[in-house]
Amino acid sequence: MPDPSEQSVVPAKTGAQIVAIREGADGWGVVTILSPDGAFQKEPCLRCPWRRDSPVGAFPPAVFRLSASTTYDLATNEFGCHGSKRDEPKTCAGFLLRGAAHNATVRMYGPDIAEVSSPYPLYDSYREMAIANGVAADDPVLAPCRDSRLSLPDMATVVADQTAATVSRAQRLIRDFIVESAGMDLGEAMTADAMLLAGRLGAAGHLAVPGRDDHPGDTTALALIRKFIVECAGDDLGEDATELAEQLRRHLASAAVLVGGVYEPIVINQGGS
Repeated sequence: MPDPSEQSVVPAKTGAQIVAIREGADGWGVVTILSPDGAFQKEPCLRCPWRRDSPVGAFPPAVFRLSASTTYDLATNEFGCHGSKRDEPKTCAGFLLRGAAHNATVRMYGPDIAEVSSPYPLYDSYREMAIANGVAADDPVLAPCRDSRLSLPDMATVVADQTAATVSRAQRLIRDFIVESAGMDLGEAMTADAMLLAGRLGAAGHLAVPGRDDHPGDTTALALIRKFIVECAGDDLGEDATELAEQLRRHLASAAVLVGGVYEPIVINQGGS
C-alpha cells in the first residue's frame, strides 16, 4: 500500500485531496478522498460492484466492510466509483441508485437522482452486495446499513423538506431583523410579515435550498425586500427603504439563505417599488 504521508495532496483539476488510506486485503484498500467537485457517474461503470452481472469476488470482503459506513443513517461519506481516477473522483452511480437513500450528503446536496440510471441489474442494497462478495451476513458492520432506495418520489420529498426548512429559517431571520429594526416585538403580526417575505423570496427562486437548482427571475432579492418594506411602512421612504432592504438582504445572504452570496450588483429605482 502507498504511504498516506506521500500522497496527502493530489495535484488535480478538482482540488481533490486524499485524507485517508485504509488497507483491506490482498493488496486492496479503501482511499478516502475529499473533493469539492461533486462529480458523479450517471450510470454504473464496467467494474461497478453494485451490478449483479459483475464478477463476485473481484474485490475482497475486507474492502466491503470498510465501505459499509457510506450507507449508514445520516452518513456524510459517499461510495466512490471504481472507474474514476484519484485526482478526479466521482460518486458511484450504483450507490446513488441503491445505497444513498439515507446518506446525509446526498440528501442535502444531490445530485439529482433523475440524472442517474442503470441499464444493468443492481443489488437491492449494500448489505446484499457485501454478502454476495463474501462478507458474513451477521457481520456487525452491516447491521447499521440502511436498505431503502432513493426513488424519484423520495428525492422530491427530500427537496420539499429542504425547501420548507429553508423558508422557515429565512422567516426566523427576517422576523429577528424586523424586531431589532423596530425596537419592539409585535408578536404574531411580525411573524406573519416575516413568513410573507420568506415565501415571496422562495417563490422567486432566491432562497438557497440544498438539492434544488433554482434560477431566480428578473426581480432581484433586493427589489422584493424593498417592495415589502414599502408595503409594511405604507409609504416609500426613498433611500432609507433601500438602505434597510440592503441591510436585510446582506443579513440573509451572510446566513447562506439567499442564492448568489452577499454581493448583488444591481441598479434599483429609488422612487419606485
